[in-house]
Amino acid sequence: MHIFIGADHGGFELKQKIVHWLQQNRYLVEDVEPSAQNPCDYPLIAQKVALRVQNNDQHLGILICTSGIGMCIMANKFKNVRAALVHTPEATQKAREHNHINILCLAGTLDADTAYLIVQKCLMATPSMESRHLRRLKQIQDIEDLQKASSRHRCKT
Repeated sequence: MHIFIGADHGGFELKQKIVHWLQQNRYLVEDVEPSAQNPCDYPLIAQKVALRVQNNDQHLGILICTSGIGMCIMANKFKNVRAALVHTPEATQKAREHNHINILCLAGTLDADTAYLIVQKCLMATPSMESRHLRRLKQIQDIEDLQKASSRHRCKT
């Protein structure tokens, strides 16, 4: 699995720790914004990670900003991206298994030990193939497709 990680200035310190932890545990990790220690715009960082993850089931993204909210909102703008902001390992496991998340969003205010547990849980969890989860994911995809088709057909005056 290839892991793409990015953070703005609010998540930079935690990102550095997670990158180090991932490398120590022999994961293939690419830091898409290694110099985001200075104030920067989270939408551009989220875009970089989302574009790398959106069409490959073997890729996972991790995005970190002060609250995690902005990164999560932005990442979910991309087709085939399912990003979730989580605060506990248990929620992470559910998000990966039930919702097939491919981008994990974290708050930069998390302590490093909790963040390591969350990342580990995400990496160990497997997306569920139970029919109820697949049905719900298809409903999400259908609604997204319908919304996009609807917006293309609107009259512009």
